[in-house]
This record gives sequence, structure tokens and C-alpha cells, in this order.
Amino acid sequence: MRVLYMSHRYHTNQNTIMKGWVENGHEVCFLSQYAGKIEDYTYVRPIIVGYSAFFRFIDYIYVHILFRKNPYAIDMKLKCGIPPLRKLRKLIQDFKPDVAILRERSIYTICMTAICRRLHIPTILYILSPVWDKPKKMDLAHKIVWKLVPEYRMTPSMLVGADYSGLVKDEKAFFAPFLMEPRVSPERKNYFKNDRINIFSIGKYLEQKNHFMMIKAVEGLLDRYPLHLTIAGEVSNDFHREHFRSLEEYIREHRLEEHITLLQNLNKEQVFAQYEQADLYVLPGTHEAASVTMIEAMAFSVPAISGTDNGTASYIEEGINGYVFEDCSLEDLKKKLELVVCDRENIPRMGKAGYEHVLAHFQFANYYSVVEEILRLSAETGSGEK
Repeated sequence: MRVLYMSHRYHTNQNTIMKGWVENGHEVCFLSQYAGKIEDYTYVRPIIVGYSAFFRFIDYIYVHILFRKNPYAIDMKLKCGIPPLRKLRKLIQDFKPDVAILRERSIYTICMTAICRRLHIPTILYILSPVWDKPKKMDLAHKIVWKLVPEYRMTPSMLVGADYSGLVKDEKAFFAPFLMEPRVSPERKNYFKNDRINIFSIGKYLEQKNHFMMIKAVEGLLDRYPLHLTIAGEVSNDFHREHFRSLEEYIREHRLEEHITLLQNLNKEQVFAQYEQADLYVLPGTHEAASVTMIEAMAFSVPAISGTDNGTASYIEEGINGYVFEDCSLEDLKKKLELVVCDRENIPRMGKAGYEHVLAHFQFANYYSVVEEILRLSAETGSGEK
């Protein structure tokens, strides 16, 4: 099969999917809107398609003039970026894909869907909105968008939150989990380096990642347990740098230097080294559309804790391979941390369960079966049939 991907950037969590396609004899072409600061091209090197000249001008005005004080202004291009259409069409025609998997409902995706439909190429939407979600908005604008993007979609998120109340199942949405290679089996895992419980957390140095809450939760347990927290994150703009400096100041003022370490801009190998040394992983952030880091930790036989406002919190089996705490609740985070660290036997037991969970549910076969099912349904209904 010849598989075409389009996304705003080549995220590291795509690597295992690309490996699965390549090692199973398929051919992959990955189109990327832009290149991220840290990317791993071991299996597929994306083609950077970029944006039209007109949009680049608009984007400069928006980011550098109108909203220069907004750290999220750069994200405008994810929804509104306009591709160079001739270049895009030629790339699709030259590759001749059997299926195109397109990221997000955006102008970029609308343009690619239109091209693929004219060329009779089946398309699948890949989006982080969960299978179980709030009812679709059916006003005219949204109805138009639904018609202009692929009919079927797949998502790595089953739901966001702790329950299904008020949610409906999208019958054209299919759960396609993130994939993860097993890294360190329970038999090879060494816990409690330096005779302490080593906690790891990773996320950009932004307020929504709740680093202060994470630090305070650990700080509140230091009188009872020998804990060490390592936080790693991206520092690539002034907003990141300001947040990083404020964390450093808090740590210094509260004399936590021996218990908390801050790291910047780690590459893949350095992140893996942190997982190897960790006993527990925590994702404290809010507004996490779908984080892959929990199963990344489990692949190293490390139990995981996540907040409820995370589209992949359901990857955690409560009390078996980790815990889920109430979004932005310092007290509940402390409670869930203590449930793990109160007895050191919990950590290898839960780490083993997490590793087995990765082997059972987050391998390429789980993902591939979803693509096959969508293509079968697409052929039966005549949508995107080649």
C-alpha cells in the first residue's frame, strides 16, 4: 500500500507508525507544513510543503504585529494555513497514494481533500477529538466543513474526562491508539536510583503545563518520602524562557535544588535516558488534547499519572498501571502521588502492568486494522473509491 500523510509537522509520536508501515512493506510519503525544532527522521523524512506567499504575509502580520504578546499566536497557521496548491497537487499526483491520511479540520486539509477527491484517492481524517464527544455543531458553517473534509476519521482519544456523561459516540470516528515500541522490560528495569523515588515530567515550559502545581505537589510530600522530580521541556521562545526563569526562582527561594531538576530541549535519546532512570511519570498539564507520554513511560516499565483533561488519560488503568487525578487539582495530584509512593512495591508492580499494556494494545497491528476497516467502509459507501 502507498500511504500519504499530511500534518502541520512531523511529530515524534509518528515515528512508530512510520516504522510499522515501512517494516511491513508499505511505502509512505509524509507531507509537513513546517519543520519542528526537534524531529526524528529515522524511518521517513517529511517533505516540507510550506505555505502560499499570500498566507506567509498574513501570518507575519498576525504573529509579529497584531498578537506579538500572545504565545499561542503561532498556532493560527494550524487551522488557517493556506498551502501552495500547485506544488501540493504535483506531490500528490507524483506519489499516487492508495490512501491519504490528513491531520485536523483545517484549510490545508480542505485543499488536500478536494485534490484527492478529484484524483479518486480515499481520504481519512486524523484528529485528536475523541470518539465520545459533545454532540456535533450543526450550524451552516460547521455543516459546510463536514462536507469538505474526509467523511471517516480516526483518533487516538476515546474520551476526555472521567466519564461519558453528556457525550455521544461519533459513528464515523474510529479509535486508533498511539503506537509505542517496548523499551525496557520489567526484568531489566532498575528502580530507585540513588535510593530515592525518581519522578519524571515532560512538557513545554508554559503555564498550562502546570509545572508549579507539580513542584508544589512534590514539595508537600518531601517530609514523608525521598522524592526527586525532574522536569524536561522545550525552551525556544521568550514565553518559554520567562516561565523557566520563574520556576528556577521558586526552586531557589524554597531551597528545593536537591529535590528538583529542570532540563531544557532534550533530544530523543536524552528523553529516553530520563525514562530509564525514572520510577514514576506524571503529566500534570491541562488542555492536553492527546499526550503520548504516558505509554512512552510505560514502555520503560514506568507507571504513569495524568490529569483528567487529557485525551489519552484512558490509556491509564486506575490502580493497575497508574492513576488519573482531577484536572488542575493540587490536592488530588498529591493524593494520587502518595497512592503510588507510599509503598515502593507499588512501582515495579505497576510498571510491569504498564509494559504489558503497551505490548497488548499499542502496536502497529492495532493501528493497521483501523485503517483497513475505514477503507473497507469507504469502498462500500463509494466515498473516495479509486
